[in-house]
Amino acid sequence: MDWYDALKAWQDGKLPAEEAIRISKVEDIFELWELALGCGIDIKLAGGDRDHIAAVIKGHRQVQRGETVDINDLLLEVELLLAEISEDDLKRRLRMKWLPTSDGFDFANIADYERFLALPREEQKAFLRGLDDDDYQLYETILISHACYRDPNEK
Repeated sequence: MDWYDALKAWQDGKLPAEEAIRISKVEDIFELWELALGCGIDIKLAGGDRDHIAAVIKGHRQVQRGETVDINDLLLEVELLLAEISEDDLKRRLRMKWLPTSDGFDFANIADYERFLALPREEQKAFLRGLDDDDYQLYETILISHACYRDPNEK
């Protein structure tokens, strides 16, 4: 199996990413995406959204060159790709106007954020009182983003 076959097998879910990376002789998933984009293979992750994947690769390259990139935004992009959900869909799901990545928003804690937002206001206040400064800032920003959200379908 050559690198092209490994990429196609990975794309079709018939080969784990680690094995495709090994066969393709690349260092990480970013290089695998670059190969796939370069040879025109339709990547099924993120619904084949080549522009989105290209943006993630661009951010990865900026990090490699030492340019300033919000690493939290880059990590979130990768997590969204792997979860096959768009940022807009996630914002709709949480009913938030923006995702506060600079405040520590973590994709792994989405269920916690959903539970927090579902609490009555008094329970939210009680929860906030028990947090350290960083977590308080994150959850306060989540509340603000939630309060600013307007469902596009309700206009």
